[in-house]
Amino acid sequence: MTNSGKISESHQGKEPDESQYNFIEHRNPVETMMCLILAAAYLGLAKYCFTPLLVTKNWELLTNVEVFFCTIAALSVFIGVRPYFSPSSLQISRHGIKYQGPYWPRRKTVNWRHVVSLYLSKELIIILYRPDLDRKRTWPMIIPAIYLGQREKIVEVMSEYSPKPPIMMTSPALISRILFVIAFLAFVLWLLELMISS
Repeated sequence: MTNSGKISESHQGKEPDESQYNFIEHRNPVETMMCLILAAAYLGLAKYCFTPLLVTKNWELLTNVEVFFCTIAALSVFIGVRPYFSPSSLQISRHGIKYQGPYWPRRKTVNWRHVVSLYLSKELIIILYRPDLDRKRTWPMIIPAIYLGQREKIVEVMSEYSPKPPIMMTSPALISRILFVIAFLAFVLWLLELMISS
């Protein structure tokens, strides 16, 4: 899905362990186009509903509906163009992990000695770690691997470098994905109805 690979030290005298694996988010023009089409569809709905709502002179209803459609359109555009401005990336080495999320510009670093538990799958990676080794409090680091390329390679590399045996997770079944999509659509429709009736 992305151009990812092993980056080795260029000069002689360096140990092979000093190399690192770098996984970068893929920029898919098809996904960007689909997001732009979705944004255009919502803007079309906003334009279609504007005149009938204007005739009713219900300004609160007009504002709620138009803001809802325009917000979804703007969100679709943002999701479509984000990989070109802030792609997510993951670096794995014998020292630890460096991760920059798709919607969080700051890079997070976790050393392997701080890792308490590691949960791996091809779509999601969950790391429980202790920022302070003298304390028992743990923090989660969630990595949506679905944004990154060569997800199978990520699982392999993390299993190789992790000092603790990783816990392998299975991907959600098809029925679970369908139920999630239905629940999301029901939430969107409920939110729209709530805005119209308010």
